[in-house]
Amino acid sequence: MDFSLAHIKSENQLIYRVFSQKNEDFKVMDLEELDDLEVQGLFYDDELYESEQVKLFLQEQSKFLPIRSSSETGMNSDEFSNVEMGKMRSIFEKISSSWVLQNNITLLEELFPVIDHLNAIWPNDRTTFFEELWFILKNNLGAKELKIIFNDIEMGKKENEKNKLIKARIEGKKLPHPFSGGEFEDKVMGHYEEEFNQSFNVVEYDAHKGELVIAATIKKSPVLIMAKVYDVSRIQQSVLKTLFTGLSRE
Repeated sequence: MDFSLAHIKSENQLIYRVFSQKNEDFKVMDLEELDDLEVQGLFYDDELYESEQVKLFLQEQSKFLPIRSSSETGMNSDEFSNVEMGKMRSIFEKISSSWVLQNNITLLEELFPVIDHLNAIWPNDRTTFFEELWFILKNNLGAKELKIIFNDIEMGKKENEKNKLIKARIEGKKLPHPFSGGEFEDKVMGHYEEEFNQSFNVVEYDAHKGELVIAATIKKSPVLIMAKVYDVSRIQQSVLKTLFTGLSRE
């Protein structure tokens, strides 16, 4: 699967590279443009950490992706500009798996407060609940992109109008975006309806394409998770299964 990385070369600029078998891309861009890019990892030259501007930027980006210095990777910005895809993939896989494992450990350490927090949101604000769950899943799967389809409640707008159960989805690559569901959501949930028989169930995983489908339930409500991932380990599955088991408890 393709991957995209960036390397900060100065206080104001970064190098952006897309590593692909079909069409590689290389650009020098302004630092603030990173928010508009699809990036799975970020690097920086060590001396730039002395800059308060760069340090704050790195701290903000650390919520979304793995970050490493040139001394950790043995590769400065000039070398990053010229490194071939095979070597870069090896470096990327190491830093990505390490970052995901650290996220798994952190979630385990904070599991009960996380479950309590999400359970408090569940009854009154499904959108916020699933936006927060989206972040947890993305960081603990190391997903390139992630989509969650779920049941939501549409409140009646008129005095005698009843509330309706509708399909909704949250999807995104870096940030979660909520959408009202429609024919696609109805169809795909119907396709997997026999799989919603446990709290967490990996239904499909194509390692070559990096396509992952998980059927889950939260308080007997079906949740479908579709992600593009670089790997799925047993530890990741165990941590997330424990999370969903906790979310399903009354």
